[in-house]
Amino acid sequence: MAEPTKEIYELQYMLRKIALTTGEVPLITPDGIYDAVTREAVRTFQASNSLEPTGNLNKETWDSIFEKYKESVYASSVGEPIYPFTDPSYTSSEGERSDIITLIQLILSALSVIYDDFEEIEITGVNDEATVAALKRFQSYHRLPETGVLDKRTWDAAAKSFNAYYSNPNYTA
Repeated sequence: MAEPTKEIYELQYMLRKIALTTGEVPLITPDGIYDAVTREAVRTFQASNSLEPTGNLNKETWDSIFEKYKESVYASSVGEPIYPFTDPSYTSSEGERSDIITLIQLILSALSVIYDDFEEIEITGVNDEATVAALKRFQSYHRLPETGVLDKRTWDAAAKSFNAYYSNPNYTA
């Protein structure tokens, strides 16, 4: 019996990702051995990508599998997150004009469609009275201290609410 190799395991891992994302090749379980199942997955991949369907691995096939794997990873990944809290001890101040205030205004405005008595707020980038009031309302809903101050705990609750709302296909705006 052949010994497993990391290169074949890598090939099988890429083919598995392609199978799960596109269904273009049979689903295989990576074990590092170039067996009949792997050969058939390679042959199927070659046939569906205008390569000679031999089932043998060569540079052209490897490069094509690698490119399709990268596409599959991209197609099945979520967007990159942003991290506005560079300092966990940050707290907003009334009248502050900043990007993080703009972001929380956008989030609170977007969430206004799921909360009763929660009004859309104007996106100004300024921590004005309307923003402070919206933060207090949001904090109340989430059983946070009703300070009207944006801190890490409030941000985390808002981000979780936003992500839960927008990742649920049953919600529509």
